[in-house]
Amino acid sequence: MHLAFNSLEVEYSEALDGDIVQVTFQENPEPDIDYSKKDSPLPSPMKYISISANYEFSPNKAVEWCDGEEFDGGGDIRELTLTKSLLELVLVNGVSFAVSFNINETTFQNIKSFLLSGNDKFV
Repeated sequence: MHLAFNSLEVEYSEALDGDIVQVTFQENPEPDIDYSKKDSPLPSPMKYISISANYEFSPNKAVEWCDGEEFDGGGDIRELTLTKSLLELVLVNGVSFAVSFNINETTFQNIKSFLLSGNDKFV
């Protein structure tokens, strides 16, 4: 499977003083839904890829995604290329991604530091 899309929402977050890190590239921003109203619909699935690590337990990164219809995840990272506007990723199981995006310099540097950190062992 190959998943390619333009990400209009990119989020980088840390928790527990950087022990947990997550970056998400999502095709569209989250819709505003008022879940306090009865029978509020769940949002439709959209394309995204999320890469996270919990350094307290392992330096490896977990990858999950949605192709706009189905959710999946898993597989170690074999190849990763990151530029200021493109993420290309290939997993050991053959799943690949190409995600274009536009973000500010601070967010890019945070993502770059996380994704290209020396703790990884690409297969």
